[in-house]
Order: sequence, then structure tokens, then C-alpha cells
Amino acid sequence: MHAILVTSTAPYSGKSGIALALIYELQERGLKVGYFKPFGTMPVTVDGLTTDQDALYVNRCCLHEPAPLEDICPIVRTQGFIENVLANESHGLEERVLSAYASASKGRDVMVIEGQSDLYQGRSIGLSMEHIAELLEASVLLIDRPNGMDLPDDVLTVTAALGDNLGGVLLNWVQESQTDFVTRRVAPFLESSGVDVMGILPYDAALSSVTVGEIVEALGGTVLCAEDRLGERVEAFMVGAMGQDKALRFFRRKSRKAVITGGDRADVQLAALETNTHALILTGNLPPGTLVLARAEELGVPMIMVDTDTLTAVEKMEALMGHVRIHDTGKAARIREMLNRSVNMDTLLAKFGI
Repeated sequence: MHAILVTSTAPYSGKSGIALALIYELQERGLKVGYFKPFGTMPVTVDGLTTDQDALYVNRCCLHEPAPLEDICPIVRTQGFIENVLANESHGLEERVLSAYASASKGRDVMVIEGQSDLYQGRSIGLSMEHIAELLEASVLLIDRPNGMDLPDDVLTVTAALGDNLGGVLLNWVQESQTDFVTRRVAPFLESSGVDVMGILPYDAALSSVTVGEIVEALGGTVLCAEDRLGERVEAFMVGAMGQDKALRFFRRKSRKAVITGGDRADVQLAALETNTHALILTGNLPPGTLVLARAEELGVPMIMVDTDTLTAVEKMEALMGHVRIHDTGKAARIREMLNRSVNMDTLLAKFGI
């Protein structure tokens, strides 16, 4: 059996999406594939059992042969778990991981293991990414989201920690403006440092998009109109805090967006509605005027009233749109298409002994 541990240098680098795309690719090649997540951070309780939301989805909806629910994610970060760790009352974690992994991997040709989001996660409980790689005898596929304004220190730091357990690196979500720089400068530099760069994947706004309904849920908002348009996708958001004339020019810069502004800023709201806006988020728990509400209803643009201030709403939107949700078959297919287009999959899989 072969094991690929998919980890990343930082959160929101596309680790979960790449792991899922690999599962689909391997299954289509006729292999019996399993999935395992030793340390989950998004707890959900099903039939009295606490597991991880992403692990639950992958196991139930994406594998040809799902594993027992209790084996897919043996350790989940809940408040109770954190308190037990800090009180030195959490023991046998390594044994729990090994036992669950033995069950989840039984009869599989390949295990895709979704590991930590960075080098530090899990270190307090002795389950850092390098420890997991050693424990489960897995080769690591490292996902990095390059920053064109910085050196690739994160990649080299993780490389040094993993040693021979590192199989290769994928540079993910590379903005079009940075593609040439990453291709000509970053990738060759990493290769000269002994890092096998296995592909460069472009940024795709559609992958980080969310539905208006997801925004409503995340912000705890109230929908004031156009409830039939909650399935519309939002690819960006903008903050409206200027005069109407400047706002109109500003909002024209982006399409398929949500605009966050004060509930009392009718001028900004009307300007946003004159551009390609998919949702208006009104902060301060202030309802819009009847004129604006009628215009939004006419255009089919949902208006969402939230009781937070603008800064809090922005922070929540940043967190929401920074994380690619893998519970979407369309996004999973898109990631796999990008992976096949940007990476020689035969070469990548051969690197991991497949």
C-alpha cells in the first residue's frame, strides 16, 4: 500500500481540494483508495460520534468504499479536547491514530492522508506533520501558495523538517500577474535547493467563490429581498465607505461581488446596484430605505442585514472566502481539471511509487 500525506505551508493553500482531486484521479485509474485525516479542526457530531466536517464529506460522498466513521478522523479539536491537552489529561493519541489508520487503510491500494495546515499544527500533542509522516510511513505532497512579495522561506523550512519524507511540492493559486515570476524565479530557486516542484497551478476565482446563502449563514444575516437568488455565486467582496460618485467607479472594478456597507448609506447601496453586484450586506442592523429595497428587488440582488459593524463583517467575509469548500462536486471537478492541466500526473504518482 502507498500513502500520500497532503500538507501545506500555511492555511487556505488548497490542501483539501488537492487531496480530493487526487482521490478522484486515483479512483478513476482503478485503484482502491482510502482517506484519512488524523487531526480534524472542524468538529461535527453524527449519531453521537464527533468527527471532522471535511472528513465526513469525503468519506461518505467521494470514496467508492467508505471506511467506518469512527476511523476516518480519530482526533478532533474541540474545546473539551483543548482543555484536556492543556491539563495534561490527554494520553494515547499516537496509538489512537495508528489503530484508526490500520482500520481505514485495510484493503486499500493507496491512502490519501490530509495532514496539517502548517508546520506547527499538532505539535502540542506530538502529531506534527513530520511526526505523522514517520508514524504512517507516508510521503508528503506539500502545497504552497506563493507570495510574490516574499521569499519561499516556508517551503524550505518545511523541507528541512521533513527530510526524505518530502515527495514534492505543488505551487498553488498563483495569480496571473505572478505566473512569470513564480515560473522563472521561484520554482528554479526551489529546484536548485533540492525541492522537487511538481507543478504550478493558477489562481481561479471560481474556486474561492461562495454562494449568497453561505454568506447569510456565516454572517448570521437576515435576507430582506430576492430570496430566490441565494444560490448566486460571489467571487469577491468590496467595502463601500465613500461618496456615490467615487463608489460607482470603484464598484465597476469587480464583477460577481458582494458589497459591504452601512445600512444607512443609501447612496453607496444604489451605486453598487448599478454594477455587477450579487449581494448587498448592510451592517449595523440598519434596514435600507424603501427606494433602495425596491431597486434591489427589481434587479434580483439579495440585501442582507447583519447586526455586526463593518469591520467585523469584513473579517468574517475574509475568512469565508479564503477557504475553498470541497463540499461541491463542481469545484472538485474544476480542481482536478486544473491539476491534470498543470501537472504531469503520471510523473507525480510515480514519485509516490504509484
